[in-house]
Amino acid sequence: MRILDLGCGATKVEGAIGVDIIPLPGVDVVANIAEYPYALADNSFDVIYFNDVIEHLPNTIATMEEVYRIARPNASVFIRVVNWNSRYTAMDPTHVKAFTDKSFDFFGKRSGRSYYTHARFDVVRVDYQYNSLSKKIFRSERLMKLLSFYLCNVLEGLNFELRVVKDVSTTEMRDDGGDLLSIVRCPYCVAGKFQKEGNDPGRLDLFQECWLVCQEDGCGRKYPVYDGLPIMLREEAEKWMSIPVKDLPVPPPGEIKRVRVD
Repeated sequence: MRILDLGCGATKVEGAIGVDIIPLPGVDVVANIAEYPYALADNSFDVIYFNDVIEHLPNTIATMEEVYRIARPNASVFIRVVNWNSRYTAMDPTHVKAFTDKSFDFFGKRSGRSYYTHARFDVVRVDYQYNSLSKKIFRSERLMKLLSFYLCNVLEGLNFELRVVKDVSTTEMRDDGGDLLSIVRCPYCVAGKFQKEGNDPGRLDLFQECWLVCQEDGCGRKYPVYDGLPIMLREEAEKWMSIPVKDLPVPPPGEIKRVRVD
């Protein structure tokens, strides 16, 4: 089973491959998940986590389409968000989206309103995180759920479990290779407007143990690898675009240090 933690920060889910734009301890791939497509191969993950992340991303539809692309059929997707009328939604200046317990119904369950996207998910369950003071005052979860539509700060958080709806018979399943090279892809070539024709576009070759080079049938961009940490940022790829592979500095110049978390 392959697990992915998108925007993992310093609290990556145990056993997961962690992706974050900051090289914190536990991060396995440095990438910007606010840019699409992701530097990951199709149909690669059985479980995907978004813990307190998706409300920070500007395009929910594009984000869920990427999750759908990289997930295997029937994969589980766990999403934790702050409720729309909790004070924490407005408190954090990096929040750009708000969510209710019905937000992910628009990816399949809500009849007549799922035409925004091809990505399909079943909502398996929603867990409600109520304010501790509200639980002491109202005691009844049924009452709190009703009041949360009208009163702020009663319902603070939501935990979703989604199931990816894909046709197994028409989906090309990816091998469970153990190394990162089996799933990391050049974001310019893997999907979306940059997609190249052919099977499994955006594959990367490891050069001198410190560069990932998009294969000859792709765009040829190069991504540095520091102590086993691939830096899949587009600005890094553009920096080295015109340099022939044989002339790439070994090791890459500069240094990417793990950010200390106090």
